[in-house]
Amino acid sequence: MNPWLNISLSDTVADCDKPVINSLTTAVKSKIVLDTLPEPYHGNPEAKVYLLNGNPGHSEKDLTFVGCGNAIQAASVLPNGNNAFSNIYEKEICEELWHINKEFIWLRDPETVVNAIGESHLGYRWWKDRVRELKKACGCEISEKVFCIECFPYHTERKMAFKLPSDEYVDGFIYRAMEEEKVIVLMRSRREWFARIKGLENYSNLILLNSCRNVSLSPGNMTKSDWEKLVKSL
Repeated sequence: MNPWLNISLSDTVADCDKPVINSLTTAVKSKIVLDTLPEPYHGNPEAKVYLLNGNPGHSEKDLTFVGCGNAIQAASVLPNGNNAFSNIYEKEICEELWHINKEFIWLRDPETVVNAIGESHLGYRWWKDRVRELKKACGCEISEKVFCIECFPYHTERKMAFKLPSDEYVDGFIYRAMEEEKVIVLMRSRREWFARIKGLENYSNLILLNSCRNVSLSPGNMTKSDWEKLVKSL
């Protein structure tokens, strides 16, 4: 069952993760940003290309999107029990969490998640920069052609990775992707992903980037054969 059905701006931790998060020391818990919505995955689970990343980062500007905008009435009761979304930020993230919208939020146009002064969320720029060359090579929109999974689902300024009950849900997607021989690009948290997903390290359709710091999906950041495989898969 999808563990993210309870999520809203007033409830930003998956119910199954709460015992683990609440048991953390104050020092560790303070490093997890719980004022913004979690981003465990983005895009289309049925996509032929999977991207395994580290965790959603954080900047102070992210908080300017939390309380910005008007409520949006829902057509029916939402999975979290509410009758409306707090704002467009909550709507876009939650609809992706619930697989209502399978288009990668930060690759979409137009950019709908903006703050009170009209600035787009930083997620758009970060992700569009990373896929610019791939999109150009494919000659098409790729927002519904990839599925990204974060190793740690909650926002932090620095890398964080430890086992959470909600991992089981996304791990199931990865194992099914391997069974179906989909292309998997390992962007960040290589050691953690190899320890977590049995068989991933030796998976035949795994693409490793040359740099785990610069995680652009570009021909200069992987082997020629891997680049050709990636482009062909899209």
